[in-house]
Amino acid sequence: MPLENDTENNTEGASESHSESRFENDLGEIMRRTGGSFRADRHALLEAGALRGRRKAARRATALTAGALTLTVLGAAGLYATDDFGGDTASVASATPTRTPPSEPGGGFSPTPGPIRSGVPQEESTTYMRAHADQMIKLLENGLPVLPKAKFSKQRGTSNMGGPGAADASLVFDDSYGASLVAISAERFDPKDPEVQQPLKCGKAKAGSSCTVDAEGWKSEQGYVGGGSSGVKIWKSTRISVGGYLLQAIEYNAPSPTGTPTRNEPPLSIRQLGELAGVVEGAFTKYGIMNAEAFSAPSRVQNSWEVFETVEGLVPQGYEAAGRGGGGDEGYVIIRDRKTKIKTFLRVRLGHGAAGGGKVITRDEVGQHAGTTGLTAETVTAKGLQVTVTSYNAEYPNKAPVLSAPPLTKAQLSVIATDEVWQTLK
Repeated sequence: MPLENDTENNTEGASESHSESRFENDLGEIMRRTGGSFRADRHALLEAGALRGRRKAARRATALTAGALTLTVLGAAGLYATDDFGGDTASVASATPTRTPPSEPGGGFSPTPGPIRSGVPQEESTTYMRAHADQMIKLLENGLPVLPKAKFSKQRGTSNMGGPGAADASLVFDDSYGASLVAISAERFDPKDPEVQQPLKCGKAKAGSSCTVDAEGWKSEQGYVGGGSSGVKIWKSTRISVGGYLLQAIEYNAPSPTGTPTRNEPPLSIRQLGELAGVVEGAFTKYGIMNAEAFSAPSRVQNSWEVFETVEGLVPQGYEAAGRGGGGDEGYVIIRDRKTKIKTFLRVRLGHGAAGGGKVITRDEVGQHAGTTGLTAETVTAKGLQVTVTSYNAEYPNKAPVLSAPPLTKAQLSVIATDEVWQTLK
């Protein structure tokens, strides 16, 4: 029978027990009617439950298998190729101590975190980290220089959601000078573990390779894949942060370690590569999770730290570099006359312009101090890279002049502006 609305039939002051009794009777009638009309097929229910359980187990097994295959493919085919640096140096995968996840008696991986020494860090420990593959890929994309014609492809990544091992990402970076594989990796360790410093040590370098560790303890490596016969170069930057992160940035001059070189050098200078490793370091907090600001306000590698590294090698005969600096698309060298010992300012700026067939334009400049002047030579490469070289008659453009005119001639500045090195610089 249908439920009745008692509020219309009850008079004010009616007993509370009577209302409760009516409610219980009505509810009981509904339950009896519902129960009487429901005839469950218990056998069908059991079969459906078992099938659902089998499907869930299969999905879990597939996920574990896919994860293992992903690691295997990355390890064998691209990100972790064997290099030829020599000594005890290693790639992203082998540079870190090997850890074996604890297994359950049945042989499967245990979802419960165990002791740190067993491989799975506790969430509250100093070795805990959590990073998704998509986050690592985005971090790599955000960290690379912004270039007009740059393109990304073949993005791949590995997550670490609280377990052992590294979180990493790789992609093919084409800056219009040749497609190249670039990769980053982060892994957490106990800073007190003496083994964590091993990846920062340089072994005996082989022919054509180099390894250096700077004053801050950051290691830079330049070498070849497979002994150099393929021509594929591999450059690495490795560092360990105060928070116990082992960080690496790796690049090749080919779209894969086993591919054909597309350029003479990898796309980033060794300094830029170190800066990329620093971008990865800044993306993680001391709690082992990623910093939201790494995505909302990302840090990028400067467009060309290589500018001032390059211009130093283009100083004309009769002069020597007495200092250098810059960043981004600008670099400068303080050049010193070997005879007079007078120091003046030489600057190179890069930009974008319409190719002018190698034509060089010269012009006079005005410095930021009375009497300080400059002489500029400017050209645009076939790739649309504008190179502007200026020589001043002072140690800095904002300082008093030390000569009556800039020391370098139009011819000398034109040689610097049209040097072949700018054809391959970003």
